[in-house]
Amino acid sequence: MKISENTEFKIDIKTVIGIIMFTTTVVGMYYTLQEDIAEAKTLPPVEVSRLEYELKEEWNKKMIIDLSERVNMLEQIDDVAFEEINILSTLIKDGTESDGKLEELNRQLEALQNKKPKVIVKEIKVDKKGRKL
Repeated sequence: MKISENTEFKIDIKTVIGIIMFTTTVVGMYYTLQEDIAEAKTLPPVEVSRLEYELKEEWNKKMIIDLSERVNMLEQIDDVAFEEINILSTLIKDGTESDGKLEELNRQLEALQNKKPKVIVKEIKVDKKGRKL
């Protein structure tokens, strides 16, 4: 293919309009972004107040304690279930009762399932720029 003065390109009008619209959109987005960046530079930096920091730290501590309680409860349920499986396997092998251990484990398992950890969720309203309202 040779490109010279006599080379012809055939482009329909829809394609030309599409190219113009795409270019206009990209240029508009660029200038809008530049304006937002300039505005952000003039705004004062967002400072986290001491109260907000303390509330967030308190919430984090509560969540860690809550997660710790949940893990402990799951470990206890796991231990009880493992014990129950051992007792059931001996019952199946021997065909004998196991001195009420199974009933005690069932009571422990029900008590653990009824124990629900406390969950505290606090909603804080913020504006579009992340500042507390």
